[in-house]
Amino acid sequence: MDLKVLKAFLTVCKTGNITKAAEEIYLSQPALSRQIQDLEEELGCKLLNRHTRSLSLTESGYLF
Repeated sequence: MDLKVLKAFLTVCKTGNITKAAEEIYLSQPALSRQIQDLEEELGCKLLNRHTRSLSLTESGYLF
């Protein structure tokens, strides 16, 4: 787990949108999505509920 990934996760939580978060941290949207997926795989749990245009935290995501 890298500090950049944690910052990215917090930004996604704050904005509720991967595209907006990617713009805010100057990263491409696919790269940010992949970082979040890798973090979920590393932790072994789903952190975000993905909706059409927004995201919400799962219980595990909130606790993390």
